[in-house]
Amino acid sequence: MIHFLIIASLAAALLALVRAKLIQVDLFFPWFIGVVVLGFASTSPGFVNWLGPRLGIKYPPIAIVFLVIFLLVGILVTLTISLTRIRARQAAMVQHMAALELGLQEDR
Repeated sequence: MIHFLIIASLAAALLALVRAKLIQVDLFFPWFIGVVVLGFASTSPGFVNWLGPRLGIKYPPIAIVFLVIFLLVGILVTLTISLTRIRARQAAMVQHMAALELGLQEDR
C-alpha cells in the first residue's frame, strides 16, 4: 500500500510544479502519464512477470528498470530539443538586436 502512496505523492508534487508554472504542460504531460502508468503497473507482480519474457529478459524486474531508463532518455531528448530551440531563438534575437544597434550607430 505504501507504494501507491509514494506514486501518488510524486504525481502530486509534479502537478504542483506545473501549477506553479515551473514546468510547461506541453513538455511534461506525456512523460507524466508514462511515469504514472509505469509506476502503478510496476507494482503489479503479474505485469512485471508478463513483461520480462516479452522483452526477452530472464529476470523480469529488470524490465521495469529498462522502461524507466527509456522514459528518462525520452525526457532528456525532449528537454534537449526544447533547449536547442530556445538557444536558436536567442541567437536570432541577438543578431536582430545587433543589426538594429548597428543601424542606429550608422544613422548618427
